[in-house]
Amino acid sequence: MKNQISYRKKLWGLWVGIFLVPFVCFSVSANSDFLTVEELDQQATAYIESGPFSTGRPFEFESLKIDPDEENLELAEALYSRGEAYKKLGNYEAAKPFFKKSIEIREKFLPAEDLTWVASYNSLALVYYYVGEYALGEKYFYRALEAMRNSFGPRHPNVAAVINSLARLYQETGAFPQAKNLYEQSHKILLSALGPDHPSVAATLNNLGLLYHQIGEYEKVEPLFTKALAIYEKADFTNHPNYAATLSNLADFYLGVGDYEKAKPLLTRSLEIREDSLGQNHPELARSLDGLAKYYTAVGQYIRAETLALKSLKIRERAFGPSHPEVANSFETMASLFKEVGKYDKADSFLLRSLEIRENFLGNYHPNVAKSMHKLAELYDEAGEPERAKTMYYSAVEIMKRNTNP
Repeated sequence: MKNQISYRKKLWGLWVGIFLVPFVCFSVSANSDFLTVEELDQQATAYIESGPFSTGRPFEFESLKIDPDEENLELAEALYSRGEAYKKLGNYEAAKPFFKKSIEIREKFLPAEDLTWVASYNSLALVYYYVGEYALGEKYFYRALEAMRNSFGPRHPNVAAVINSLARLYQETGAFPQAKNLYEQSHKILLSALGPDHPSVAATLNNLGLLYHQIGEYEKVEPLFTKALAIYEKADFTNHPNYAATLSNLADFYLGVGDYEKAKPLLTRSLEIREDSLGQNHPELARSLDGLAKYYTAVGQYIRAETLALKSLKIRERAFGPSHPEVANSFETMASLFKEVGKYDKADSFLLRSLEIRENFLGNYHPNVAKSMHKLAELYDEAGEPERAKTMYYSAVEIMKRNTNP
């Protein structure tokens, strides 16, 4: 009973972490020795205190060996807590086996309608999203959403939190109409439940701004980001990673429209907040570094731009491996830099690697695949290769037509 009460307390805080949108690696060998609760806690604590992002050890997290006689709700709580610790550090692969084992144990002791399932499903869904396993993420988000609605009703902030996360998953996979509908649902619920000045309302505005930026409805982007920042500032939320995310997103918008001097202070402040709140090597930090690299490329400070872009790339490769869309984003930034200085062969190499990752990870018809092709077409056009440019332009247009007119 004590454990169930502690789980329920955690559920009430779930909506605080509404999505904004991305390790070295702790190793548990798949041997015959079982882990006790105490050993599990000691290993996880040692991992966290050792500064996990400071090394580049390969990740070898095969399975958790736990004595079946030790399985109880206390162990499930310990596993869940360790998973949450790794998730907060940005070590999503490390978090997965802890959440999965926690769910496996809870299935043995708890009825299907128990509220503790909500936190388990939601957390596992989030890590699946972060590592790009979108089908599994969708599956567990829907399980969490069903449990939330059954427990709290359809218009509770916790329901809005899961809807918001599911919307982000659909946005990432190019299902923009579904994403927009879910973001708007989430926003309406939070606005009604929490009022217009709550930080969670600001998070939904941020996410809508990201979506409109991605689908090209640019006139809606700046007002949404600006309104979100004003809410955070009114709520004294200015040192929170969510505030940093919105600063970074607004800066990215300004970079896109050529307003570089507005972008720079936002990127600098975003980087400071993320360094202070998340540490030097968290994958979210790469977003600020990437933005600053784009800024310095735009203003002609290429050496500074390359240093920042390489640092961003290293963080992402360590966090996600070499074949993740976040790594493709860094490759694209590197390509823009080399294109700007006339090193077309290097730019071509980075863009082709970015395209390959996106095709393999997202499928051949994702909007981000079209984006890679469009970048290649621009490069070939500038490099004096009109036929290659024409081929890439044509392919990009066909993908966008497919997405606009399914």
